[in-house]
Amino acid sequence: MLARLRQTQRCVKRNLAFGANDANLAAAIQLRMAKLNTIHGDKTPPRIHFIVEWAEKRGLSQADIVREIGADKSVVSRWFSGSLPSEKYLEPLAALFSTEVTGLFRHPDDDWMVRFLQERSLDELTRIKQTLEAAFPRETKDKKAL
Repeated sequence: MLARLRQTQRCVKRNLAFGANDANLAAAIQLRMAKLNTIHGDKTPPRIHFIVEWAEKRGLSQADIVREIGADKSVVSRWFSGSLPSEKYLEPLAALFSTEVTGLFRHPDDDWMVRFLQERSLDELTRIKQTLEAAFPRETKDKKAL
């Protein structure tokens, strides 16, 4: 990546030396930077969890989580920074937040809806959808302009 940045800097200097206009220079830089973003494109991005939001919703601090599930405080701190918990902590975290493990990967405000709709029949789901659409019609572009 450092080599590509140096190459981009050389390209910018070369274009400036030959009197390239700003539009061409900007296009050249964007092209080079686009290549930088694809260097690690084949890697899977880290999985996003909502542990911080669950803790806030339940009024728990990092120290409370450490005390409740017995994890090291540095481990809990890493979770709050976005690191994914190991499998041995997923069940205790889910139990602490009164959800299932998959609920840790949903925002707490979305989790209740998933559980509410989870075991409904197709007929019930259709009626719920119709009721929501009648109560909350989608805004059209004309209404948004007003």
